[in-house]
Amino acid sequence: MTKSVSFYPMSFKKKLIPKIWGGEKLEKFFSFKSFEKNHGESWEISVIKDFESVVNNGAFKNKKLNKLIEKYPIEILGSSVYKKYGLNFPLLIKFIDVNQPLSIQVHPNNEKARVRHNSFGKSEMWFIIETEKNANLSLGFNKKIDKNIFKENLKNKTIDKILNSYIVEPKDAFYVPAGTIHALNGKMLILEIQQSSDITYRIYDYERLDPKTGKKRKLHIESAISSINFSENKYEKIKYDVNENKLNPIIENNFFKIYFLKIKGEETQKIFMNSSFWILVCIEGYLTVNYKNEKYSFEKGVTYLIPAMLNIINIEGCGEIIGITA
Repeated sequence: MTKSVSFYPMSFKKKLIPKIWGGEKLEKFFSFKSFEKNHGESWEISVIKDFESVVNNGAFKNKKLNKLIEKYPIEILGSSVYKKYGLNFPLLIKFIDVNQPLSIQVHPNNEKARVRHNSFGKSEMWFIIETEKNANLSLGFNKKIDKNIFKENLKNKTIDKILNSYIVEPKDAFYVPAGTIHALNGKMLILEIQQSSDITYRIYDYERLDPKTGKKRKLHIESAISSINFSENKYEKIKYDVNENKLNPIIENNFFKIYFLKIKGEETQKIFMNSSFWILVCIEGYLTVNYKNEKYSFEKGVTYLIPAMLNIINIEGCGEIIGITA
C-alpha cells in the first residue's frame, strides 16, 4: 500500500555567497552571526546546478527542491506552470547586499541564452528593502547610444557616465528586462526575483582585483554587446499601490507576477494557488502562514514555497510580504 504524501509550506536552507562587493546587511537582516565576511547574496529558492535549494522543514527536510519537482511536478509547480515549463522551475529568488558597486553588466534574453548556454534568459525585478544615504542604481542608457558610441565609452572607461542613474529608497521597485545594461551601485539591501538563470555578462568592473585571485574578474564584452538592447532607454520606478490586506500588483508579465502585501492583525489574508505555486517572502514583521491545523512562523527574512496543490493558505499577523507566482 502506497503511503500518501502530505504537502505543506516549505522553507529552505539559505545559501550565503561571499562577494567582493558584499557587506554585513544580510547578517543583520537575518539576525545571525557569521565568521565569513562580505556576504553578497543569499539564495532563497533555486534549482541552479550546484546551488539547488534544500528543504529545511517538515517531511521533506534535507530533500533538494529539483528532486522533489521531478517526483511531484503537478503537486508542487501546478498544472499551468508544468504545462509551460515542464520540470523546469522557472524562478530564482535571492537577497543581495550591495555594499560596493557591482559590475556594470547585462543578461541575455531567452533566445540568446538558449543558444549559447541551454538556459533561460534573465529578466529580473529589484525590490529595495534597505538603503543608506545616496543609495543608487543604474538602469539603461541616458541618451541614444549605438554600438560605436558604446565601444568608445568602454575604451575611455566612461560607461557609467552614459547610464540612467536613480537614487533609491525602501520599497522602490524596478523591472530589468533581459538585454538592459544595469548596475547596482550601493549601498542597499534588495530582493531580486528573476528567471532561473545565473548568466551575467560583465562589461566594466572598475579595474578592481579579486582578493582571492589577485587578478581582475573576467569581462564578457563581445557577448554583452551582442545582448544589449540599444533601442530601449526608457526605464522608471514601478508605481504600485500599498493598500492594506490586499494583494497589490507590482508587476505581472510572462516571467513572473509579483505582489506587495501589507497585513494588519485584524484580518486574515487568504492566498489562492490557482494552478501555480506561490513564493512568499517576509520583508518586515511577524506573521504565521496557516495551512489546515498547522501554523508556520513567518518573520523578516523568511521565505516559503507554497506548493500548488495546497489550493489555499491563510496569513495572520502584522507585516509586509512580497508574493510571487509564475
